[in-house]
Amino acid sequence: MINEEKVRELFNIALCDSKSDDSRVQKQSASYYGWDYIWKEGLKSFFTGTFAFAGLVVMWVAVNAAELLDRINKLDFKAMGVTIGILYIAFMAVYIFVTIVVYTARYKAGRREVRKYANHLKAVGRIYSREEKIKR
Repeated sequence: MINEEKVRELFNIALCDSKSDDSRVQKQSASYYGWDYIWKEGLKSFFTGTFAFAGLVVMWVAVNAAELLDRINKLDFKAMGVTIGILYIAFMAVYIFVTIVVYTARYKAGRREVRKYANHLKAVGRIYSREEKIKR
């Protein structure tokens, strides 16, 4: 006779395993503590944000090259450097804040899914334990 409870739990486990696109995030979130996972992603975002800001500055220089060349002798490089530094700090603050918000949500969702998966595994384990006791 088929145990419907066991089939249901095994189906839920297979359903969790079939979600392969989220399984990487779930496994990562399960293998790290919350802040470790978030800080790891924040550190990666620091480097990618720096490259993105550098790319934006290069694009701005490329677009305004003619104007910059016309005014090259009148430019205040110190003020320009301070302005770029302030813009960099503001850009990175927003970029890392968004990263922390996004990866906190991903971590919580991943932990929730891992917890569901573990609960289904525990339920299957209890079912098998009951079946073993009945067989004895």
